[in-house]
Amino acid sequence: NEHFPFLGISDSYSLSDFRCRTTFYTALTRLLMVDLGEDEDEFENFMLPLTVSFETVLQIFNNNFKQEDVKRMLIGLARDLRGIAFALNTKTSYTMLFDWMYPTYLPVLQRAVEQWYSEPACTTPILKLIAELMQNRSQRLNFDVSSPNGILLFREASKMICTYGNQILSLGSLSKDQIYPMKLKGISICYSALKSALCGNYVSFGVFKLYGDNHFDNVLQAFVKMLLSVSHNDLLQYRKLSQSYYPLLECLTQDHMSFITNLEPPVLLYVLTSISEGLTTLDTVVCSSCCASLDYIVTYLFKHIAKEGKKPLRCREAAQAGQRLLHFMQQNPDVLQQVT
Repeated sequence: NEHFPFLGISDSYSLSDFRCRTTFYTALTRLLMVDLGEDEDEFENFMLPLTVSFETVLQIFNNNFKQEDVKRMLIGLARDLRGIAFALNTKTSYTMLFDWMYPTYLPVLQRAVEQWYSEPACTTPILKLIAELMQNRSQRLNFDVSSPNGILLFREASKMICTYGNQILSLGSLSKDQIYPMKLKGISICYSALKSALCGNYVSFGVFKLYGDNHFDNVLQAFVKMLLSVSHNDLLQYRKLSQSYYPLLECLTQDHMSFITNLEPPVLLYVLTSISEGLTTLDTVVCSSCCASLDYIVTYLFKHIAKEGKKPLRCREAAQAGQRLLHFMQQNPDVLQQVT
């Protein structure tokens, strides 16, 4: 703190100064990575200051301690960890970080989001940390076949997204100047994290349904709830939101059409309308994702129509899903005409 004041929690420094901590720890971690190898003791020593800080937070969270100091400490820790996570681009080093964070410290961050959900200065760094942890950059999340870490990581991210989504929707209506910093920015980060998980190829999502785990279903429902709270105008007006939503929708239509076909008609109408409006934008990320999403949906419909009546009984569930989507399109012919 003496040499780097932004590492302290004194309220004499603005929270915006804490942004330096991410860059600072990214630089330190890259220096560490030069000779780290598989030395877990060296990594533990490097993480010792953060360990002490988290243990302090764990002890004082429920005591008569200044809540503002706890909040500032957690904001700083989230920024520190994001900087560290950004620099860890190997499976071995990333696994060290995950083992350090789980299961002791990630729930602390979730609790912070639950308590200070209406304060973007607190929630944004934590959500950005989760989004960074979900990035399978350089295949760093391709854990060993005997490791459950991929599923454990997704479950923690699901809890965080669901917690934030449920809490942020309780804020009610917000003014025009408040809606992005207070709500839409957090939603866009959640969508970005979810997209990274769906496209990261380190989680077998079929396992959740097979073993009765509802974390995947919960996070998809949180996605829908947050989406319906956003107007189509806002969806396209705020670039970061649109550039996180449409690639996420592309992932969903590519690999999770069963989820799309099970959407309630008003929700499905909202999604298809958003594709229609996204096709007219000049943003290449948005437009290309809309084209891809539309292609996956139409292909799914075409395959269903081509195989209708030919599927054996064991594929009845898939046939019913296709029939639901076909029935919706027949009831709303204008939607498909608009997007095509």
